[in-house]
Amino acid sequence: MTSEPDLSSLSPDVLADAFESLAEGVAVYDRDERLVFYNQRYKQLLGPVGDLVRPGLHWRDLIQGCVERGVVAPEHESGEDWETVSEQFRDTHAQKTEIRQQNGRYFEVSYHPTRSGGFLVTRSDVTDRYKAEQLADDRATLLASILDANPIPVCMARLDDGKVVYMSKAAREMMGEAEYAIDFYFDQSRREEYVALLKEHGKVEDFLSRARSIDGSPLSVSLSGVVTEFGGEICVVSSITDLTEVLEREALIRQVVEAFPAPVLMNRADTGEIIYRSPELVDMLGPSLNACDFYVDVKDRAGFLAALRRDDAVLDYRVRLKNAEGTPFFAAVSGRLTEWNGEEVLVTFLRDLTHLLEIETELDRRRDQTFQNEKMMALGGLMAGVAHELNNPLSVVVGHAMMLQDEGLEPDILRKTRKISEAAERCSKIVKTFLSMARQAPTRMEETDVGEVIETAVEVSSYGDALYAVTIVTRRDPAAQPIWADPDQLTQLIINLVLNSAQAIAETGRPGHIWVTSEATGDGGTRITVADDGPGVPEQIAARVFEPFFTTKGVGKGTGIGLAMSHRIVAAHGGEISVGAREGGGAKFVVTLPRNAASFRSGDSVEPTPWAGSTRRVLVIDDEPEVADLNAEILQRAGYEVDAVYEARKGLELLRERTYDAILSDLNMPDVDGRGVFEGIAAIRPELASRIGFLTGDTMGKRSQSFLSEVEQPYIEKPVLPKELRAFVSRLIRSAPT
Repeated sequence: MTSEPDLSSLSPDVLADAFESLAEGVAVYDRDERLVFYNQRYKQLLGPVGDLVRPGLHWRDLIQGCVERGVVAPEHESGEDWETVSEQFRDTHAQKTEIRQQNGRYFEVSYHPTRSGGFLVTRSDVTDRYKAEQLADDRATLLASILDANPIPVCMARLDDGKVVYMSKAAREMMGEAEYAIDFYFDQSRREEYVALLKEHGKVEDFLSRARSIDGSPLSVSLSGVVTEFGGEICVVSSITDLTEVLEREALIRQVVEAFPAPVLMNRADTGEIIYRSPELVDMLGPSLNACDFYVDVKDRAGFLAALRRDDAVLDYRVRLKNAEGTPFFAAVSGRLTEWNGEEVLVTFLRDLTHLLEIETELDRRRDQTFQNEKMMALGGLMAGVAHELNNPLSVVVGHAMMLQDEGLEPDILRKTRKISEAAERCSKIVKTFLSMARQAPTRMEETDVGEVIETAVEVSSYGDALYAVTIVTRRDPAAQPIWADPDQLTQLIINLVLNSAQAIAETGRPGHIWVTSEATGDGGTRITVADDGPGVPEQIAARVFEPFFTTKGVGKGTGIGLAMSHRIVAAHGGEISVGAREGGGAKFVVTLPRNAASFRSGDSVEPTPWAGSTRRVLVIDDEPEVADLNAEILQRAGYEVDAVYEARKGLELLRERTYDAILSDLNMPDVDGRGVFEGIAAIRPELASRIGFLTGDTMGKRSQSFLSEVEQPYIEKPVLPKELRAFVSRLIRSAPT
């Protein structure tokens, strides 16, 4: 019996060299589980905890360090497995285990008890061996799963004669069993094509064919195969895809796309050759076979394609296309590039923008109209301010001028007085026109014959030198019906347009023509056209001609007010005005007016005959003494008994003592205004509150408008003609309750 070798005779250096030469890591722990010896390989294999390895290291401290520094994999993090192993070291048999570290490497660790009660540890890196074994196992498992449980039908057959070597369960369930693969083909020539491709390329993908199903019915399939060697023979392994559901889905998708009312197009990106087009697209663009034919400029398609390649998908790219009749139109193209059968194809959706552009044009027009209205409101505010400041002095001039005519003056003085009166009355009308412009509402609405208005306007325009060397041609539509309008403002409108054309013609230095026509519209309204053969209106300034104070005429030749006022008049009647080019040269202004415009309340309409009867008492309250005295004198001459006061408080004091048939009060006064007068009368003499009427030059102020709307008492705007004042008082007395 061979005795165990005696190692005690070997020197420590020899033993140390021997351990250092080992490929494994070796360490010896004593009975107290403390490290007494190790080689460098042991320290290296412990990696992140190698710095802990030193004589005297306790086994449990090493295990704890491995856990804390993430050396061991999650299943070993508690250290319980290693502690269990260490407890078993008293067993006479060596212990061996495999450990996976956190870095993914595998180690084989062996524990061997020593005679002294300690243990020896060996540690080996077995990662490569483990992975090789795992790979072999995985391959075996994969092959087994393919052969035994693959849901995809798979068939292996010899390449040359087609003898079937293997069919998966799914393949047998799909097509049954046969000795040769050719028996599965409806058209045997398709297998010959399939084999030829396999021999040429070594593999084939998505080869379409018709196979026999297990019940003998035809089955659309896709074959993907690869040539391989098996058992010393050249075979082809083919996967078989049943296309029945795919084809049914494609048919459904095609049916949905063709039924959906949308123009869809699929074409080859490089050539434009059409692969698919929906019926809606054919109706829109016609039956061409190439998408390039749809573009007015084929460069638009190139630009769209470039945008797609840059951004992958593009929405609402605007292009010009030709419809089925060949008429150009704007369209929005949305699309995406995709791959189909190995080709780059373009899938697009089209949207006809014709209607949208019409809406955008209309919105632009309305925006411009709103812009003009806003500017006209600013002009109206200016006009209202000017008119308000002129009201009182004009009232005095107009009143006294009218009364002077009743004084029995000498003919020459009477003639001059009448001229003053006519001029003052004209100023009064201008001021009222300013106010009506500021209100954007006609002052006197009535049924108006537009043809007669045109004749009057042309006749007035002919006075003076404005129409020298200009021939005016008028034409009225006998079918045109009267419209609800202010005839004076319409007359002013046409005069402005005619004089504007005449001035434009005069700048050319040659004779010209102006055509003024009216025609009925389909809704019962009237369209008025003023055209000329002058230089026309440049397109770049056409949108500005209705702006206040905008003019292209030289200094002193134009104010920029006429067309702005014309725009205001038309807007007040609920109509529209536009400017464009006349066919044959020149400018053309078109005014469209509705038959029925909204009626507006106005306090300055004049009754044919004022009230007349026994003496009636009237109280006049106005902070302007000249105006108060003038109004009192006008009414006194008409037979009224009149008290005139210049302060509202004095008027209220008189009302405590006397009774009046009518009370005329200014609206805007210092201290106590028109509202204060009305509220004071309602408080001290409520029975007289219905007999008050207001004279004012400020009906544009928000406070004034609010008050007049609230109390619903009659009012008349300054400046007031004597006959208007008498008629106003007459109506006020008659309408008051008795």
